[in-house]
Amino acid sequence: MTTPRKTQRGSARQQVSRTVDPARYDDVRSRGVLLCVDNVSVSFDGFKALNNLSLLLEEGELRCLIGPNGAGKTTLQDVITGKTRPDSGSVFLVGDPRELTLLSEHEIARLGIGRKFQKPTVFAEHTVLENLELALAGGKGVFGSLWRALRGEQRERIDEVLRIIGLVEHASRPAGALSHGQKQWLEIGMLLAQDPRVLLIDEPVAGMTHQEMERTAELLDGLAGKHTVVVVEHDMDFVRSIARRVTVLHEGSVLAEGSMDQVQRDPRVVEVYLGESC
Repeated sequence: MTTPRKTQRGSARQQVSRTVDPARYDDVRSRGVLLCVDNVSVSFDGFKALNNLSLLLEEGELRCLIGPNGAGKTTLQDVITGKTRPDSGSVFLVGDPRELTLLSEHEIARLGIGRKFQKPTVFAEHTVLENLELALAGGKGVFGSLWRALRGEQRERIDEVLRIIGLVEHASRPAGALSHGQKQWLEIGMLLAQDPRVLLIDEPVAGMTHQEMERTAELLDGLAGKHTVVVVEHDMDFVRSIARRVTVLHEGSVLAEGSMDQVQRDPRVVEVYLGESC
């Protein structure tokens, strides 16, 4: 379900401290948590998109986020990245005590939270290499950055990303000439060029061939450990192939959490979401 953009800060949000509660910060830090979403609620014209939702993401983990349409998956990503301001609750990264819900999208991105939407948004007329160079520039002097010589460490970073996403042999090809799957990998690479701490990846295998899905599973599995990866996906076969820990959302709250086997056996999850696919 697509929800309208909500960016206005209510009076309650204006009173929130720009730093998180020290006791809460110390608590999650001691448990190896990287990103904390704490009792977040969001309403759109009376509809409760998120309802006191809490989520803890550990450093370097691969988490799958599933749930029926309207469960709150997109809104949760919007809140984490600053696109939507919550009515209440807190979001913060361990290592930075600032309250993310009061920062801009650009500020949050600079802290190391990257997001990939379902539809690839690459620069089709530019080569794979140029797309990565643009991403590395961080949007500063975007097209002018194409003509600047890269520093040695920047070139090394791009070479590493090309290897990770499996597009070394396609570096000189226009991005528009890539297959659908390759465009998805390139966009993931564009995020990786900025070395994010957290990657939010929305429905990465929609429209992919079986071979592309297998390669995507390998790619995401390889990213875990160096990055915290959150994958939102409806394809349950794909989720089963990569899932280490799964969070199931329903009506804006966490319905269940655990391994894929655990959530598959949960009768509440079967009833509201998995059903015949379980």
